[in-house]
Amino acid sequence: MENILLMKRTKELEDFSKQQGFDKTLFLEDIAFIEGGTKKEILKKISQAKNKLTIYKASSEEMLRFVLEKTKVEMVFGMEDINIKDSTHYVRGGLDQISSKITVKQEKTIAFSFNEILNSKNRSRLLARMRLNIKLGRKYKMKTIFSNFTDSKMEIRSAKDLQSFWKVLEKERLW
Repeated sequence: MENILLMKRTKELEDFSKQQGFDKTLFLEDIAFIEGGTKKEILKKISQAKNKLTIYKASSEEMLRFVLEKTKVEMVFGMEDINIKDSTHYVRGGLDQISSKITVKQEKTIAFSFNEILNSKNRSRLLARMRLNIKLGRKYKMKTIFSNFTDSKMEIRSAKDLQSFWKVLEKERLW
């Protein structure tokens, strides 16, 4: 299992990550972390990220669609926070059928962050949106990953904890 940390690499963190049961740990030096911005800024940051895993944190539906369709970003996360409110009749998780098909066609990975769950002010809404996106991921056979995405050593959870939590999220019903 991969551990993605938004921190600088240290020997202590590498050892700690191995103790937590992770096979591979990616640090800020290994990834190009791109947040928000305009289309031009995103394309510029992607072109500067040579030989690094490019990860985009979604900021709007328009930018998410642009990144999925027309860029070389390899991984996208945080789409659950795009919409402020859910519809009266359904949850708005950020992904839909069209963006799911684009994700599969472009061979992108959808990532889910445990750190977002841990620090969420409205955890129940976030979990509902994640469950919807996971359901879409299974339906359209998208590549998915669940990792820490944290910038603090105290918020790192073990590989077993993340796997257990992922199994709960993937369940069709919680009761």
